Amino acid sequence: MKKKILVIIAIIFIIVALCIASYFYNLKSDENLKTLSSDASFYLQSGKLYVKKELDNKYYQVPGDFSQMSMADYQEENYKSNSKVTGGIYFYYRLDDKIYLVRTEDFENWKTKELTAGAVGIPANAKIKYIRISGAFGYIFYLDQEGKGNILKTTSSGEYWTKIALPSELNDSCTLKFLNQSGMTVDGYLTIPSADGSKCDLYAIDDFSEETLKKIDVSALIGENSSEYDYYHMPTEFFTSVTSPQYGHLLLEVGKDKDDADTQRFITPTSSNNWITERQYYQDEADKQDSEDVIISNFNNSVDALDEKYFVKDPENYSVDSVEIKISESKAKEIAEQGFKESASRIAGEGIDDTAEENIRIDEVYPNNYFTRKYREYDDIYNTHKRKCYVVTKANDMGNGVSVYVDVTTGLIIGGYAFGD
Repeated sequence: MKKKILVIIAIIFIIVALCIASYFYNLKSDENLKTLSSDASFYLQSGKLYVKKELDNKYYQVPGDFSQMSMADYQEENYKSNSKVTGGIYFYYRLDDKIYLVRTEDFENWKTKELTAGAVGIPANAKIKYIRISGAFGYIFYLDQEGKGNILKTTSSGEYWTKIALPSELNDSCTLKFLNQSGMTVDGYLTIPSADGSKCDLYAIDDFSEETLKKIDVSALIGENSSEYDYYHMPTEFFTSVTSPQYGHLLLEVGKDKDDADTQRFITPTSSNNWITERQYYQDEADKQDSEDVIISNFNNSVDALDEKYFVKDPENYSVDSVEIKISESKAKEIAEQGFKESASRIAGEGIDDTAEENIRIDEVYPNNYFTRKYREYDDIYNTHKRKCYVVTKANDMGNGVSVYVDVTTGLIIGGYAFGD
């Protein structure tokens, strides 16, 4: 009987395995299969669209009829399938002279929105140049049948769209682009070259402003002959080196024409658009490093200069056999004041002036390096031996404060901790 059951289970397992294998073989080998994306995220097969989920590397079928979709519809910028990107998956397709936007964040709840309907509907024969959805905000840049450009904006994750006010007429030579594609912060920019290509303006996207497009102007930083320079180059993510990337900054190159190799370079933190010259940036970085070197040196020198009359400078190896209480409570408070001063001046900014709450108790605690750790060293608790200590605590009216450990036998400070925000 057991053998029959095992045989039946084995047969069922083989059948299921063959079905799965056959499905994926057909998906890969069908002559109608079209790989829409260079990263193989989108597959089209017999009017059915499959999208790969990055987290489990599996393909999921998208609800809908994609029989009219073709390679001509696919543009890399407008098909996002990386689930790590804020906004999840979004793309558009055409069906029966209508344009539809599809989006999902979880591969289960798909939403389809017709873009050719409504007061701000996109013309059915429009050319969509760019789509970006990130959280609640999103943008669509398209050209109508006459080649005139418009930009739609959503603040509802693609559910509702409105046209934004444009500073000048847009055409096919204009470029809309967002940087930091994989992060929460997005930095969008629009270049608007003139019809003859003699000049170019650059605008930054401001999600939260009614005036969505803000013109970038660094002419005051260029100085003499600033009128000769223009914004042909889209900002790019800035890295100081390959091995040590400086994330969170953008680089802008301004030239005299779009092919100019002799450019002026400017740098800004992302989302600020407060540009400074590249030279000023590196000078500021050098000054910051010098200042940090001084801070590190002063911090470490303060650790070395701890008064051994009050502090144990090697708490990891601190060991006392006796647990006799030789220090009075009032004396412990007096000693702890040295710890509060040290914490306030060098470590937590809390301690000496915190008077909203003060208390003292005796407890067994492990020594730690709260007072003796050097700059950027990790916190360490030396749990090989406990000591009976006065735990003297001060807190301010915001609930932030410091506790200092004073050994009941030796009267030495063997650690402490800060708490609160």
